[in-house]
Amino acid sequence: MHQCPTCGKELEDSVRFCPDDGTPLTDTAAAAGTRTPTGKRPASRELQLPVVVGQRYRLVELRGGGGMAKVYRGIDLTLEREVAVKLINPELRAEAEFDARFQREARIASQLADPHIVVVHDFGIDPEHGPFLVMEYLRGQSLRERLQSEGPLPLKAVLQLAGQLLLALIHAHDKGIVHRDIKPDNVFLLSQSGVRLHVRVLDFGIARIYRQDGPSSAETLTQPGAVLGTPRYMSPEQLAGQPIDARSDLYSAAVVIHEALTGQLPYVGGKKLSELCPEVPPALQELLDHCLRPNPRERPQSALEVYMRLNELGKASGVILLPPGALERLVASRQAEQPTVEYVPQSQVRTPSRRRWLIGAATAALVAVVPLAGWGLWVLLRKPAAPPAEESLLGIKIGDSRDVVIARMGQPPEEEHHGDPNPPAAGQVGARTVMGGSLGHVLTPADLGGEANLSRIEVLSWSDRQVSVVLLQGIVRAVVVRAPHPGESGRGVKVGHSDAHMKRVYSEEQPQVGTFALPVSTEKTSSRPRGGWGEFYRYDSLGIGFEVERERVTAITLYPRKEAEGSPSRTGD
Repeated sequence: MHQCPTCGKELEDSVRFCPDDGTPLTDTAAAAGTRTPTGKRPASRELQLPVVVGQRYRLVELRGGGGMAKVYRGIDLTLEREVAVKLINPELRAEAEFDARFQREARIASQLADPHIVVVHDFGIDPEHGPFLVMEYLRGQSLRERLQSEGPLPLKAVLQLAGQLLLALIHAHDKGIVHRDIKPDNVFLLSQSGVRLHVRVLDFGIARIYRQDGPSSAETLTQPGAVLGTPRYMSPEQLAGQPIDARSDLYSAAVVIHEALTGQLPYVGGKKLSELCPEVPPALQELLDHCLRPNPRERPQSALEVYMRLNELGKASGVILLPPGALERLVASRQAEQPTVEYVPQSQVRTPSRRRWLIGAATAALVAVVPLAGWGLWVLLRKPAAPPAEESLLGIKIGDSRDVVIARMGQPPEEEHHGDPNPPAAGQVGARTVMGGSLGHVLTPADLGGEANLSRIEVLSWSDRQVSVVLLQGIVRAVVVRAPHPGESGRGVKVGHSDAHMKRVYSEEQPQVGTFALPVSTEKTSSRPRGGWGEFYRYDSLGIGFEVERERVTAITLYPRKEAEGSPSRTGD
């Protein structure tokens, strides 16, 4: 037996994920969970490098740190790659509930997947050194370091930086996550060549989940009324300890953009942005002033609105980088007469001597542009296809008859099996949690009607068992498609697609996740031994599950969908 570090529930040693809160229990993920004792705070001490944390990450160099954590350059001993490891300062663990809050915080950070947000690879609680986060190792410099070494950035570079910063906030805010500590130290510049640069936003570790309809009721990661962040960049409501939402991040982002342009904070010297940086257009100063209003209700209401206005100002990157669905939401907002972008074209003065040439050029441009504009308007206004009301696999649905299945497959089954497809091994005691064998790692006996019905099921197979259909009393109870068969779900996810694509297609659903062991290859022709761990994802509200090996979908399983309250717990193999 061992204990979940988040909820404290006693679990069997074979369980790898807590069925109540999803906390990973493996040695290399968020397991090795030690509860922090109450009482005297542990003394802070410098680590004698190198040192290994989480039985996997060797820390080799201290790169920086602050009051909450220290950041080390490390080596992932399993994948042999450089990583950044943030080790939480031990003084913060005196509170009994800190480790549980850390688990929630790390899980929130790991939800973010955007090109402009640092990637969180892993997290855990080392028995000796405490909680740690493992992130991608970035080479470059923070905006703070850039301002200190070279001074303010050119206008075009700042517009690029601002656009990418806003894209990161759009992604986080769409998931209900507020950063709460936007500052130059947390804006990292990966590469710089002229005005070209790539931005990553760091440290979503003090974010909290908020609700659009009531931020004050959201679950916080700090004590009530606590103020986290850097005061110079905080919004007035955050400084006052009041509930905050996405508009607080917009205030902080405007402060950072002003400092990137001028090298100083707004309002400090008593001069306007245009006086400190004459090349700044008046519209940019108006936008920043709008974001810096003390009352959050008077600021822009979303990061998307600010991003669109920035693009109207400069389009420094040459393209509009909008997240999926953003244009549709913007068009819907305009149709509802709730303008988010105000654009006034500048008047152009034409001299009489050029009038005839301009008329000819305009006519030619109109002939070329009208078809393109019509296509663009259709793209903007068309409604995305709605997902199917009922999931399917190879066109087969739960509840179909045997005759429908054979008609869909186009031929009789190559194999038929009656009875339990995966009988218990000799000496096995207790109920099985997964089916195994050709039915994979997603299905449970409960999906097939329970242990009592396993002797009554019928399994039809095609393509050397790459396709298996499970029938109970002649009615489809489950469908399993395995690689290399290119099976497709009702939403168009195929065997062979990346796990990132699968997660995007089913992003509105919350899956149950587990792991399973991959077989070790004994073939001499294999370049390296096959083994390690795969993952499975169950979307119980839809009745669809996926097996993933090395970031590729290798199997898709259709099973009876469950209501949210009745979803079975999954614990892994």
